[in-house]
Amino acid sequence: MNKIVTFKVSKGEDGFYVAAADDFGIHTQGKTFEDLLGNIREATELTFEENSNGSKSELPPIMMNIDYSEIHA
Repeated sequence: MNKIVTFKVSKGEDGFYVAAADDFGIHTQGKTFEDLLGNIREATELTFEENSNGSKSELPPIMMNIDYSEIHA
């Protein structure tokens, strides 16, 4: 598989970290940045499990774009 899932990461007004991969319709959040990373992985696995044979080895690479001015504001 040669697609890359790109997430835009920001921090919501409620203090949660938010990630969106609009090209794939994947959206998730986490209370901490570490929680967010785990949730991104899980959401991506679930999305591609539905679209493939369920083989996790077929997951595409994940890339994140983070605007640190939004994260640390």
